[in-house]
Amino acid sequence: MQSVVQLSVFFLLLAGLVILPKSCLAGENTPTANPTNKKVSWSDLIFTGSKFSAYFKVQMQLESMADSSGNNSSPKGKEWGACPETVHDGMLLTIKASLQGLGSEDKYEERVWFKEHDGLPYKRNRLNQGNAFWMKSYCWEEKGVRRHKVVPGNSAEKKLPASVWSQHTESLYRYPGNRTGCGTISDPALIVYKVSSLTPVIGQDPFELCVFGKKQLHRLTITQEGASPLQVAYTVRSAALKETVVTEQILPVVYAVTSENMGTANQAPEVFSLFGLQKDIRIYLDPEKGIPVKISGTVNSIGTLELEVQNVTVN
Repeated sequence: MQSVVQLSVFFLLLAGLVILPKSCLAGENTPTANPTNKKVSWSDLIFTGSKFSAYFKVQMQLESMADSSGNNSSPKGKEWGACPETVHDGMLLTIKASLQGLGSEDKYEERVWFKEHDGLPYKRNRLNQGNAFWMKSYCWEEKGVRRHKVVPGNSAEKKLPASVWSQHTESLYRYPGNRTGCGTISDPALIVYKVSSLTPVIGQDPFELCVFGKKQLHRLTITQEGASPLQVAYTVRSAALKETVVTEQILPVVYAVTSENMGTANQAPEVFSLFGLQKDIRIYLDPEKGIPVKISGTVNSIGTLELEVQNVTVN
């Protein structure tokens, strides 16, 4: 029973990460903190992991919103609310997470819109349909992040799309006055995209990103670490739908993520989270293929969790 409670707490953390009119990657203040970027090689990643009797699945989908408004990019997108800014070269990163255990399943979905030419995000939506039902839409403004929250007005509305839920509330989370080095703000989930775009260089200097979590800012330091050989096994699907099974040993490039909370003085510090992982977060990248093959970290309620890639769609 204790394990079940711990896993429920983990999924609430996962829904709380997330892990973005000006939101973007935090300014790198020195030349060594500005790694060379390249085009991301993947369009779809599926990670899985298990703990106790539960099975975790995280899927990341990347697609282009070319020649369409970033706020009305698809029929589904219209259900999520709208932000003032219109973008015509946008990209959409969708994260779908699920937790299965003891005959039940919790589901969480997040979408992050960002600009293709510079990787700067401008909108985020989060939908939870597990122990609680809510939809939260975020717009980045000059002085902070505005959130529009919608919940079902009654039990009958839980069976209906979020677009018709009747209880609405709006909040503005202002940036703290002293946020040196955080002139621009990103989103936790875009860390994986950022790392995938790097051209790995041995001994690369650490660099910083500032991200907005649920209600507060976090300054992240991303540091390259030494790595041991890693055995990987996953299926790759090409743009032509050809599938290949990859089973090999690689020497990954490992990026460790540490966080510093930047909440305001009158607020309790918010815990940083990337896919529910809170501490000791590491992203393992295949330097030749540019594919994140593993994401690991710890969660206070359940301990260490490793998410390993199982399926990859490449461009």
